[in-house]
Amino acid sequence: MIKTNSKWVLLPSAPLTEGESVTGNRIRTYSIKIKLDYPETSPKTATTRIIDGEFVWERLMTCNGRAEAVSKAGNWFQCLRNDGERKGGIGKIFAGKQTHECVTVDDNWNECLYGSNFSPYHSCNRLLDKETLERVIEESKGNLKIADSPLKKGRLYPSLEWATQKKINSLPIKIAFSTYSDPSNGGMKDVIEKAKEKAKTRKHSWSREMELKDAVAIVRRMKEKGEIKSFDNRGNKHLYETI
Repeated sequence: MIKTNSKWVLLPSAPLTEGESVTGNRIRTYSIKIKLDYPETSPKTATTRIIDGEFVWERLMTCNGRAEAVSKAGNWFQCLRNDGERKGGIGKIFAGKQTHECVTVDDNWNECLYGSNFSPYHSCNRLLDKETLERVIEESKGNLKIADSPLKKGRLYPSLEWATQKKINSLPIKIAFSTYSDPSNGGMKDVIEKAKEKAKTRKHSWSREMELKDAVAIVRRMKEKGEIKSFDNRGNKHLYETI
């Protein structure tokens, strides 16, 4: 019979609202699970359970945000594995395994959210459980997928990665002061090429063109308000005097 030594802590019955979920300095409870190949007696800080047909060690931690929970989960797993490799302790069953292969942290607070600036390597977006993976992939509408790239030595492994070679950003691109272009019409590459072609036809530098446009706009507004009037002095039609 498997012995368990940890105390069960009830999770909140309802997640935080959207406004509360982004509020910092909020202590929350997270469920950290380490997947097992077969049932093993758990450490004192965890409980052996069967979830979705798999044996896991589950430990509940209170942390200031999911990013901190992921960091603590990784440290816990590595301590167990290293202790097992050096001393033959309980973590010897994890010898040769990586953190992302065994550890998950739940996201009961919906802190992992999709956006055009989604960072797969951010701690908040790593070690995702199955439920969160499915939710975020659905939110991304196919822009994200479960990570399957080769593991690079010395680098953290993400739970998700971009399905395309570049991030999809549907927001207008700012190519100058007050000048925007919609990337959905041709994509970012076309926008940049058009900007280059326009630069070739300029008689003045871009900054000089902006200065001239501003000057013309100021003169137009002053004429409309009657603050200045134009007059012809020796054939010069571009002089103005202030009223």
